[in-house]
Amino acid sequence: MEVVRIGKERLGEASDVLARAFFDDPAWVWLLPDEARRARLLPWLFRVGFDVTAADVYINAGPTVVGAARWLPPGRAAMRVGPTLRALVTTPLRLGAATGPFLAYGRSIEQLRADVAGGPHWYLAGIGVEPAAQRQGVGSALLRPGVEAAVVSGLATVLLTNNEANLPFYESQGFAVVRQGRTPEDGPKAWAMVRTP
Repeated sequence: MEVVRIGKERLGEASDVLARAFFDDPAWVWLLPDEARRARLLPWLFRVGFDVTAADVYINAGPTVVGAARWLPPGRAAMRVGPTLRALVTTPLRLGAATGPFLAYGRSIEQLRADVAGGPHWYLAGIGVEPAAQRQGVGSALLRPGVEAAVVSGLATVLLTNNEANLPFYESQGFAVVRQGRTPEDGPKAWAMVRTP
């Protein structure tokens, strides 16, 4: 399966796919327990994530997006200043009482990544596949751009997951759990995984 790097014009489609892929993810269920509210907010949150994060976004090639991945190369600033400032204003308005836990979750994820990274690395800042298209090779294809670039540069690849059901898939792709904990302390369990070149 071929994957392509996209620009802003297809980020809305990618956000919608990630919202469906992560709908039952333990982190999002913890942050937004009401299903209707979660369904409304996740597409917006993933789009804000695309805007804020200075990552490269990949999707499957073709007219319909069924999977998306965000790869952050080593040495690139993790966040864009302008979109981050806008998000700091709009997020509390959209999330309300969930804003504090959402920000605590983000801080704890970044701390966990920093704790296990051990230097320059490729970071998988998110990957998801349309539920009906899972187990068809889309996720494996979306991992390739970052993993192959990491191998060429002799660097590790790092990812974090809050869903224990994802561990066998990532392990089959050469990742190993190096740490687990809560994100944040009273939040969902998380696994930090690293793939060495």
